[in-house]
Formats: sequence, C-alpha cells, structure tokens
Amino acid sequence: MPPPVPKAPPRRFQQARTSLGRFARSGSQDDLRRGLGHYSRSGLGGSSTAARRMGGTAQRAGGLYGVLDALRTGTQIPPEIGLDPAQLAGKSQTEIADLIASALAPVDGTQDSEAARDSVSRSLSELLEADPTADLANLNSTQIDGVVEGYIAHDLAHRIELDVGKAVLDKADSYAEGVERLQEIKSYVRQEVARAFRARRGAQPMSRQNAASMSDAILRDTFDIFESYL
Repeated sequence: MPPPVPKAPPRRFQQARTSLGRFARSGSQDDLRRGLGHYSRSGLGGSSTAARRMGGTAQRAGGLYGVLDALRTGTQIPPEIGLDPAQLAGKSQTEIADLIASALAPVDGTQDSEAARDSVSRSLSELLEADPTADLANLNSTQIDGVVEGYIAHDLAHRIELDVGKAVLDKADSYAEGVERLQEIKSYVRQEVARAFRARRGAQPMSRQNAASMSDAILRDTFDIFESYL
C-alpha cells in the first residue's frame, strides 16, 4: 500500500500564485516555468507526492487504456468500469465518447469527477477531430496511446487551473487576456506531458497491465520537469 499523502500546509500555493500572477501580466515563459515549478515543489510537496495526489488520474488513465484496448481486441472490459459494449451498438462516435467518459468518471457532484469526465471527453474528441474516420471501438495502439496522453495532460491542466487559475485571471490586464494565459499554461502542460510520455513509451510500450503505473510515472516525470526550472 502506498504511503499516505502528507497533509497540505496552509498557503502552500503562494509562491506558485505569485509567479503565475507575474506570468499573467508579462507573458514571460520564465515566470510560467517558475510558477509550475513552485506549484509542484511547495504547492504539492514535490514530484513524488504530487503524483500520489493525482493517483486518481493515473488509475483512470489505466481504465481508459483498458476500455479502448478491450474494444479493439473484442475482450472483456474491466468489470469495475461498468461499460457494456452492447451499449455502443448503433451509436455515433460522439455518443460512444460520451458513454466512455461517463463510465470512467460517473457523475457524483464533485469537481474532480466533472474535471475527469471533461478530460476524457476532450481527449477522445481531439482524436475524432484529427481523424474523422476514427472508430473508437477499433483504435490502433498509437491512437490509444494518444488518447491516454491527452487525458493525462487535460486532467493535470484542470487540476492546476482549479488550484491556482484564479491568480492568473486576477492578475491579468483583462479577463480575456487571463483566459489566454490559462490556455498558454494548458499548452505548456500538454507539451511537457507529451515529452514525459514519449520517454516512458520509448523504454516500454503501454499495455493494459502497466497503463496505470506508467501514467503515474509520466505524471511524476512531468512534475520533475516543472521543478527542474527552479
């Protein structure tokens, strides 16, 4: 059993908010990197603790891989996910994406579940936008990897926005510019998750057996990247 996540200290995001507030005004990539470095190190307690705090993301990434791989191979979907392939028959790709997202992140009224469901939906929608001929019930391994990578990036970006996004909106010269700065943060997070994903995938292919543990390692590696700029 993994060690418990330490209790978060008060004002733990102060340094991150200060640097990201400067980024909101200046657009400086140095302020952005410092902000995310402080977010990981002092806000979440370092990369290992940060990854543990996002353990639900890693587990859901494993479930997402499991669903898509099971649909591709015609094997059983993990029973704990509660998605019957028969439900997908005759549905559009958009409807299938919604069913998969709802199965992986059922509605429970929490911000975390709403963010997770949105992250799954976005990652699947991005694939369909990039390749309108894609069949979510028969994706190849490269497509599945891309969906999982996108989910991890979107969910991490959601978490950052929930924790420190208000500082960006408050310090920007206008609300529109604040929204633009948040989008820049999301793009940067996506870039660094992709880098960590490529490194891990290059050493070992993702599979149903290791998808959750690899996702955990990818998150930890991403937080390490953030901290490397401090």
